[in-house]
Amino acid sequence: MSGILCFRNIGQLVQADASTQPGIRLRKNCALLVEEGRVLKILKDSEIKSSKSYTKVVDCQGQAIVPGFVDCHTHLIYAGERKDEMVDRMRGATYMEILDNGGGILSTVKATNRATEKELFDAARKRMKRMMALGTTAFEIKSGYGLNLNSEMKMLTVGKKLRTTLKVPVTLTYLGAHTVPTGKNQEEYLEAIIESLPRFRDLADGVDIFCEKGVFTVADLRRLFLQAKLLGFDLRAHVDEFSHQGGCMEAAKLGALSCDHLEYATPNDIQAMRATGTTAVLMPGVTLFLGGEKHPLVHSMLDAGVTLALATDCNPGSSPTYNMQTVLTLAASMYRLTPEQALAAGTYGSAKALGAEKMYGGLLPKQRADFNLLKTGDYRDMFYYFGENFVDATYVAGKKFKAPKEPATA
Repeated sequence: MSGILCFRNIGQLVQADASTQPGIRLRKNCALLVEEGRVLKILKDSEIKSSKSYTKVVDCQGQAIVPGFVDCHTHLIYAGERKDEMVDRMRGATYMEILDNGGGILSTVKATNRATEKELFDAARKRMKRMMALGTTAFEIKSGYGLNLNSEMKMLTVGKKLRTTLKVPVTLTYLGAHTVPTGKNQEEYLEAIIESLPRFRDLADGVDIFCEKGVFTVADLRRLFLQAKLLGFDLRAHVDEFSHQGGCMEAAKLGALSCDHLEYATPNDIQAMRATGTTAVLMPGVTLFLGGEKHPLVHSMLDAGVTLALATDCNPGSSPTYNMQTVLTLAASMYRLTPEQALAAGTYGSAKALGAEKMYGGLLPKQRADFNLLKTGDYRDMFYYFGENFVDATYVAGKKFKAPKEPATA
């Protein structure tokens, strides 16, 4: 059995998929076999052969193993920071007021446009390595801080380099319709985005839009998505975050893989997602950081059979966090999800939001062997002792990731 890695003496091993409710299967006192970077099988500890039968044997000493976290909504390629805006919000300014005054996304756009490709790459790689140290093993990364053709292409080129360099799954999304650049006409700018779509086909897997009052309309979403769909892009949508505009229902009807944020989504929107199999991507870190009080209708989504996903929304303005463990804990506390539901949403659900649930996110046979060895024998400690980092080691395709020691503050 040469070439097979054996992780034995696992106290708890969690698998995640859609065949069980609430979405995970818990196995105890078992061993995990990995071959060529993929899960070969899971055995009882008593069933493993002698150590000579395997290329390497890792004694997990009763620690728990969970699937690697999948962060299915990030904006982690950017320059600059927005600490001053955080203080402004604490003094009463709203997110949309800051945007209307030329801050917010537009502030990051200025810094990102000034940055070189190398500067963006170096900063984003540092962030990603920190996220991997905290247990994330697959990413979605959006553009959207360029708002012009060259800068948007620059960001997505950086994304492709990150995927190659760090050797982790990275899904790239073209978010030219993040907001309207200063001095530009909304209708003309959207038309320019639509015309540019063919040029992004080799750079991005999907297309996204921020459908919100004062930004882009439901009609804008429809125009963009119809053209993107013809070109073979996956569809994702920022919808119903600060107000109800109807973007969720329209995106679902057009076959979006995910609708994201959803604080103001209605029961009718939820039924539309259920009917089309669209995943609901929720980001409690944004609510926490912006001081929001409105929560999505999470349990209505669960009752309807809509798959939930969790993500950091890592970005410099509304959710500057790298830690999916924090997001899972927030979801359990704010949305009243069980640890099982939250963990399933941050692994299988997030992989489904990217159309990749058969490839990773569940620690199932033939899937990528992306997983976290925890510092505890009970995965629920991640939720109970909130604020701690319970990831002892991150494994990507069966190989231990060498984690950086310093936090990624850049």
